[in-house]
Amino acid sequence: MSELRWQLDGLTLEILLERLGRDRFPYPLSFRPARMEHRDDYERLVRRTEQRLAQVFDKRLYRAMEVLLEPQVRVEIHGFHGPQQDRVVRVHAGLVDQVATIAVQQPGPTVEHGTDVVITMGYANMAVSTIASHLPRVRGGSHQPFGARRSDLNQPVYSQHPTRLSPTEQLARFIRRPRIGTGEITVYPGAAFDARPTNDGHAFLWMDYPNDGRYLLTNHNDNDFTVTPGPIDELMRHLQLRIDHVHRLRTGAW
Repeated sequence: MSELRWQLDGLTLEILLERLGRDRFPYPLSFRPARMEHRDDYERLVRRTEQRLAQVFDKRLYRAMEVLLEPQVRVEIHGFHGPQQDRVVRVHAGLVDQVATIAVQQPGPTVEHGTDVVITMGYANMAVSTIASHLPRVRGGSHQPFGARRSDLNQPVYSQHPTRLSPTEQLARFIRRPRIGTGEITVYPGAAFDARPTNDGHAFLWMDYPNDGRYLLTNHNDNDFTVTPGPIDELMRHLQLRIDHVHRLRTGAW
């Protein structure tokens, strides 16, 4: 199966989702229609959009949306990048058996909502590399991996030495440096039918620092976490491990 691709504006996708029985965009995709002075203008726009949708909607697009909305495993990615961290990354992916559908939303005029959504359907074994290709490109950080506790990071820091930093001071200085990118990748079993948060996700975060690079942060519980350099191969490995783990949980294959 060669990769299939569609690009839908936000209103087209909203209408498509409504036809498929959904009243909201898959997280973190977000869209708000442009304000119009007259209701008649909006209704005409909807009719034109429905006509455009009819030209592209077929069994292939239906299958792509079916995989996206009713997956065995889903991936949700939401992040920010740029010097002001005002560019938004929004990706939602679904995997069913050997097929994956990936929806990537282009940034909008504000951080709250995006614009067009590019939907691709292809082989599931290519999903991780495809998802990674849509993330901001940043080299891996130069610091060695380390583990730490959030309680140490949150406690007040009082310098104990005029020239040497304590481990707690080093941790706080490392984590709290200005960033040019921050985001979270979470892998879940099954579909999300509403916006209520669930606790069955397996997540990690990326943190991009100027003049250094990307790090991946994994929380092991409410307190303990690890930080590792995050070149693209390591980010892909983190994501694949979580997808495999959720597959095993779903099938009971250990």
